[in-house]
Amino acid sequence: MGSKDITEKTLEDYNDVFTDIVNVLLFNGKRLMKEDELVNTKARSQLKIDGKIHEQERDVSKVWLNNQLRIALVGFENQTEYDNTAPMRVMSYDGASYKAQLAEIDRCKRKKVSPPEIVPVVTLVLYFGADSWDKMRLHEVIDIPDCLKDYVSDYKINVFDIKDLSLEQVSMFKSDFRIIADYFYKKYHCKYYVPSDTTIEHVDEFFKLMTALTGDNRFEQAINEMSEEDKKEVRMCEILDKIEARGETRGIEIGEEKLSALLGRLKEAGRDDDFNKAISDKEYRQKLYKEFDM
Repeated sequence: MGSKDITEKTLEDYNDVFTDIVNVLLFNGKRLMKEDELVNTKARSQLKIDGKIHEQERDVSKVWLNNQLRIALVGFENQTEYDNTAPMRVMSYDGASYKAQLAEIDRCKRKKVSPPEIVPVVTLVLYFGADSWDKMRLHEVIDIPDCLKDYVSDYKINVFDIKDLSLEQVSMFKSDFRIIADYFYKKYHCKYYVPSDTTIEHVDEFFKLMTALTGDNRFEQAINEMSEEDKKEVRMCEILDKIEARGETRGIEIGEEKLSALLGRLKEAGRDDDFNKAISDKEYRQKLYKEFDM
């Protein structure tokens, strides 16, 4: 969904993370959904429009069982930017899920076997953007003539703005998602980000998701440089230290390259006095950078 949709399978596919998100956001921390009650289901569905088949794909989707009976289908959609088409998109995902259930019932009827019960479909939109998401209903995002408003069914989506969760809610998470929620809360509400020292369980998937959510590929680069042995016990604070150290090193390299280029231009111009002063005087060097538009 939106301009930065996360469609590849990542951290949220793990049952411990999936149940953690649902239990905190839907059930206020009560552990109603259990890991062994989930069954993976295909996130991709097909929709026929004008005689052509179009595929649509949820980010993550699972069937929730209770005593081996299906009680719900729950799906996640990740967003890093506000998308006013979200109600239509979620409605199409949910509608496709209900249509698939109806198709299954029709097959059972043709085979003269007992059809399954229709189960509710729940979609959570996990929002990691900076702006507020204030339009969550179909009626709010499309222009409906007054004469039709009573006849156009409304559709509400469940948007959870991760940065605006309370500290109490963040503390309810028990999986790796707690570190992500903590990061986004502190990013927008605290002057400084003090990283968690909690050990990350699903290391590769965690930092792939962080890269996708922040657009900062240094997270994935840092973890790719680690050995499999080192990945057995990784904390956010350690990764940020690696990122900061790499930044400082690169900054030194860039500074040296810039100085070398400046000295070369001064040498070519025969400005020996400026050449000697630029080597030892940092403030004078900055003036020369401006002069040469560097």
